[in-house]
Amino acid sequence: MLAGFQVVPWYNIQEWQEVYEKIYAQTTTLSSKQKALDHLLIWKARCPSLPSGIESTLTLLEVHVQDLNKNNEICTDHLLRLAYSSALMRFVNHMLDKETAKGLTLYQAAKNSGIPDWIIELRHDTAHSDRLPPLDLLREATLTSIQWLQQNYWDKHKQCINNLVIGKLQDGGYLQNKISVLINFCISLSICSHSKCNIKFISEIKDATIRESLINDAKDLFDESVDFTNLKLISIHFLIETMNSKTKKLLNNDLVSNYVNRILMADDSLFLSLELHSLLDNYNLDCSKSLCKQYVQCFEGLLNFLHTNDLIQDFVLELIKYTNSDENINRRRKLASQWVSVILKALKKNQLFMEKVYETETKHVSLKDKKEINSLFYHWFPNKKRSLLLDLRKPVPKNLTNIIFIQPIISTYNPNLTYFIKDLLYLVQPRLPVSIIRKICKLAEVVATPEKFSAVPPKIYTVEDLKVTADANVSTITINDDEMLEVNTTNENCIEEECYQKYGIWQSSSKNYSWSTCAIGQLPWQVNQPEELIEISNK
Repeated sequence: MLAGFQVVPWYNIQEWQEVYEKIYAQTTTLSSKQKALDHLLIWKARCPSLPSGIESTLTLLEVHVQDLNKNNEICTDHLLRLAYSSALMRFVNHMLDKETAKGLTLYQAAKNSGIPDWIIELRHDTAHSDRLPPLDLLREATLTSIQWLQQNYWDKHKQCINNLVIGKLQDGGYLQNKISVLINFCISLSICSHSKCNIKFISEIKDATIRESLINDAKDLFDESVDFTNLKLISIHFLIETMNSKTKKLLNNDLVSNYVNRILMADDSLFLSLELHSLLDNYNLDCSKSLCKQYVQCFEGLLNFLHTNDLIQDFVLELIKYTNSDENINRRRKLASQWVSVILKALKKNQLFMEKVYETETKHVSLKDKKEINSLFYHWFPNKKRSLLLDLRKPVPKNLTNIIFIQPIISTYNPNLTYFIKDLLYLVQPRLPVSIIRKICKLAEVVATPEKFSAVPPKIYTVEDLKVTADANVSTITINDDEMLEVNTTNENCIEEECYQKYGIWQSSSKNYSWSTCAIGQLPWQVNQPEELIEISNK
């Protein structure tokens, strides 16, 4: 079963709609209502925990059908009143439970939800009065409640309910659509959270299009769990907390990471939008410098969301892959490289913070309050306030601290590697010596920008330099322990200086050496002299 999807008791859309029509059709009869009730009871057997709207419909409809059957020999007037009262009480409790959990009274919650006040009073009399309400009043309250359920549950879900066949989810399927809505919603919240926007509540968003888009995305993600009747009461912070808590099941899927990366790296994505970058970071149009704080802050909420839900590592790897693709625009590749650097620097802060926590007595302090943790971090590292800060309670992904894991990244040719290789090496545990990091960075710079480092020798040597002339016939060339060349020739008048002039700097070596077993940079007769190599590698 794919995680992130809700298990429902109906087989498909057609079954759900058949039940809907049998309950609310204009020409509905007792027979159709009885069939609808039977179907609801089957759903209850399949799934004991039904959605609140269906559970309330079942409770009310069961009493209503029993009353229409006129089986008064079994159901006396008192039993019917008791059954109606119980069904109405359960209806009010089920449908207003989320509202009252916010601290509202039943009357306030009913007003916000559109349930008539007299039904709440009827519920109050049922629970606390010595006498049950009259049967006619209970019947009218039941029919009113069933009609309310049609408008506030059945009709709303009728428009958005879809079939899902497990194992046949395509690229344009339900999961990808939900992830797309989620990421766009997250980016919108992230931008609204920007300090320059000065937005605390949805009502303060001036652009009506952005405001409506945000509300529609929230309704799509949270169903009816958030009431948007009063936008002055819905804060951006509340939506962020709701998003973090309500989307965990949706993100619990192996396909999520691929969908998230695909959406964020798309051509129309705001994350790598060159227009947005030009607008907020116009002094760095070529992306050769570090990204400015004002621009980075637009996506701070998004990156925190990815980090909290363990999606940040795959996203960083996807960005690195993007930086080395010839198919992409060069400026966008540089922008992606700068983002990799920003994210890795933020992860380094997490690493430093956790090391500091375990070094001090504060490791016994609770790490629940994010604001207190951030204050503690800035107390320890006051010079790091000007860049991205992720959730310090989350550790750095282990793979990014493993030198073996990142080795293919730093050893593969990438013209943009110089932008983030140092940040990547600083995450490695155990820590690499600074001298080694500098050498690797220098090597990456040479590979990325060879035009800056002239490596053309004054002379290009060819096979002609090894050819033997008629004036000198070299029979053997041996190399002694002192690494000097001894040339035995048939011409005794050939002195060493003249031979070197004729043969250039190259001489033929003996075939007795096994060159294939020599390490790179080492000559066969240096096998017993490793000191120089050790000294060079440590420089």
